[in-house]
Amino acid sequence: MEKENRNNEYSVNFLELALLLKRALEIYVNEGQERRIENEEYELYKEQYPFDEYYHFKEEFKCEWE
Repeated sequence: MEKENRNNEYSVNFLELALLLKRALEIYVNEGQERRIENEEYELYKEQYPFDEYYHFKEEFKCEWE
């Protein structure tokens, strides 16, 4: 009887652990996908608005008017 109770406890704990691991994996995958999408969007944004070139032009323009 005691052995059956332990087996039930272990199976319940294993099931809870498996569910937690599954949820953690889902979160990890979703965050990875979001990070990849953000990086792709940032690269597209950088191509559209090159900060270094803009900053350089702004400084040259400012120097001409001083």
